[in-house]
Amino acid sequence: MDFKWFVGTDVSKKTLDVTLFFREQGDKSPHKQFGNDDGGYRSILGWLEKQGANPKEALFCMEHTGAYSVGMAEFLEHAGLAYSLVSPLHMKRSLGLVRGKNDKVDSYQISRFCYLHRDELPPKTLPLATIRQLKGLVNERERLVKMQTSEKIVFSELAKANTDSTMKRVAARIAMFSADIACIEQEMEQVIGSDPSIAERYKLIRSVVGIGLVNSALFIVYTCNFQAFTDARKYACYGGIAPFENLSGTSVRGKTRVSHLANRRIKVSLSNAARSAIQHDPELRLYYDRKAKEGKEHGVIMNAVKFKLITRVFAVVKRGTPFVKMRLAG
Repeated sequence: MDFKWFVGTDVSKKTLDVTLFFREQGDKSPHKQFGNDDGGYRSILGWLEKQGANPKEALFCMEHTGAYSVGMAEFLEHAGLAYSLVSPLHMKRSLGLVRGKNDKVDSYQISRFCYLHRDELPPKTLPLATIRQLKGLVNERERLVKMQTSEKIVFSELAKANTDSTMKRVAARIAMFSADIACIEQEMEQVIGSDPSIAERYKLIRSVVGIGLVNSALFIVYTCNFQAFTDARKYACYGGIAPFENLSGTSVRGKTRVSHLANRRIKVSLSNAARSAIQHDPELRLYYDRKAKEGKEHGVIMNAVKFKLITRVFAVVKRGTPFVKMRLAG
């Protein structure tokens, strides 16, 4: 669709700063602040019509700010209006030299970005409610695991520095976290099982040796059940697994490394999966030993194993059949 109007929205917890971009007016383009609630969303549409813009012919652009931008995105989606959620880092690095910062300036910059990159910003849709619910459970589990890890460190390494009563409370908290984590994991499986298409792909993902509940959930969440990512290499790049060259002219000859611009949650979880796969998959164990004998660094080999796991997951999903170990490897 060819959009005629470009609306930039700077999202905060309580307010939305909205700018309707006019190329001739530049940073003097119409701007107004609204509440970040249903009433504010409806008021935005009325304000745009007063400016002579048809919301049906507009592309709304926002930074992806997590929970604060979900309400606006849901409203636009239910109203049948086109919107795009953009990475804040992508936005920041594409604006060039910018002096000063406030919500009004940010909304203008977002609207200008929306206009300049209109051909590269396909309209977005929110993930299914099941996937959003699953992501919330993954986030909750991660928070509890971090708190539990902190308490385990106290229990194992700082016992002599604390009283017996303190250590009893620490042990009780560890047990409480374990119980809560088990409940969350059970609920994650229930949510996955409530959607037949997600449940089917979950079984395929779990068939890959080394991939457990958490990694399976992350694959489903971040690929939107393999709708947002259909290529293993692109997902590997997103997860910080794909290496990139560092070359320029004749003087710069840096090592090929993975980029720090990545989803670290995926990378860390895949590290756990890779360690498990090397232990339980004879093929990957032989691969690791062979590369180690060739003098490859441990981190390089582990990164390659992570990529193999990603390609296996995408292969079984595309094929629609579970993973099967190679007979020669055991």
